[in-house]
Amino acid sequence: MKDIKNVLYISALASESRVAEVYHHTRTNPGFAVQKFSRLLVRGLIKNGVKATALSSPANTARHGAVVSTVRESENGIDYIYVPFVNIKYVKQVCAFLYIFFYVLIWGFKNNEHKTIICDVLCISSSSAALLASKINRLTSIAVVTDICGLKEVNEKKTLLSRFCTAINSTYSKSFNKYILLTEQMNKLVNPKSRPFIVMEALCDSELISEPSKTIQKTYPRTIIYAGGIFEKYGLKMLADGFIKANVKDAKLVYYGSGTFADEYKEMCKRNSNLEYRGVAPNEIIVEEERKASVLVNPRFTTEEYTKYSFPSKNMEYMASGTPLLTTKLPGMPKEYYPYVFLFQEETVDGYANAIRKALSHSEFELKSLGYKAKQFVLLNKNNIKQGRRIVMLLNGWIDN
Repeated sequence: MKDIKNVLYISALASESRVAEVYHHTRTNPGFAVQKFSRLLVRGLIKNGVKATALSSPANTARHGAVVSTVRESENGIDYIYVPFVNIKYVKQVCAFLYIFFYVLIWGFKNNEHKTIICDVLCISSSSAALLASKINRLTSIAVVTDICGLKEVNEKKTLLSRFCTAINSTYSKSFNKYILLTEQMNKLVNPKSRPFIVMEALCDSELISEPSKTIQKTYPRTIIYAGGIFEKYGLKMLADGFIKANVKDAKLVYYGSGTFADEYKEMCKRNSNLEYRGVAPNEIIVEEERKASVLVNPRFTTEEYTKYSFPSKNMEYMASGTPLLTTKLPGMPKEYYPYVFLFQEETVDGYANAIRKALSHSEFELKSLGYKAKQFVLLNKNNIKQGRRIVMLLNGWIDN
């Protein structure tokens, strides 16, 4: 097999400046975590000698009904192509499907033995179009599976559209040639034909390896930070109740993000001065605050079915910050991570309270030491250049399960 030299990455990835623009205009989260994951993946491929281009249908700020033409831009070594569309609900998705189908079809006919497509399977219109085109021009297709569509809403009322999207996703996601999975448990669901795959639970920025070390002034009072979706089902109410019950002197709990539990949490903040809600913020601001915190936390319940099929990107970001992580024993988190984090032993209010007390009972030196060890572990073993090398090995058939 000839080496793959050219990759189209099909997703919603946009340049950092475009993501910042969307946030500036909407003040909503344009998918900071997903954007960061995809950008690091593409940079990892480029660092391993692959020409990788992002073909995307990203979030936008166009007025309703506006016709937006194809946009091309380059930023920090990545070339972006944004599909044209008419900004009308559903019409935009049809535009994306048609444009990406014909783009991939034509792109793949010449020298297709040196080319491949990598698709974020959660981008349904874009990925299904690219996959269909690849079946015609015989391009190798790789699926990036960061989540199982529909699992998080298993106990919620689903709309007809959401059920349709879940059905479409579960059908076409099984038809790729190779897979990049976040957890081993995903393989049985999305890869029933046992095609080649790798497990890449997450990746962190290789540039942090060469980042000059500097003394971080920790926030006082000692701060525990959570950043992500603000939902009760993610353990956030129990965490807040546990923090209050822990009654740790000179400490506060801070939430960043948005979600259905946000309003209730704001009310809890009014009654408890050691709770704070900071809403949605750009990733660079959150990362800076994470470095200043004493502990970072992920209280997500392990009893939910979807936790077997996810490795929260926030865990990787937390560990790369150099601030120690307190987390539940998520099924999708390999046990090799355990020596580098604090763990909740029981998913109850008392269990969360005990774990918080124990974590904050450590001296500042001990907290910094654990945070440093966690940072070194992920930077040396999970950085995007090393993970990119594994993807290149998968592309070229050097990994065959």
